[in-house]
Amino acid sequence: MSDKNYGLELYKLIMEGDKNGFPYVDEFGWISAGEFCVWVSYLWLNDFMTDLKNIFGNGMFDDGGFDANMQEDGVCIDLSETIGGYLDIEEVFPKDKYQH
Repeated sequence: MSDKNYGLELYKLIMEGDKNGFPYVDEFGWISAGEFCVWVSYLWLNDFMTDLKNIFGNGMFDDGGFDANMQEDGVCIDLSETIGGYLDIEEVFPKDKYQH
């Protein structure tokens, strides 16, 4: 069993961003009962994905990857699909508090 606290690491990635506290995520929240999405600017997408892989490993891509919704100013990623197997995202971001 890993000593890594996935919930805390995810919380810091979404709320704080990089080591200097610069946020990668423009918006985030539950858009439905089973979809927790983050909106990441194209400018920060590589950094966000690198940090996400550092937390959860390349196992996120075991099923061939995951879908992302390309939008005008950035990418919308459903983290429930992407990392839902690693932790219960609702324990970190309760639906009643983080509804988008």
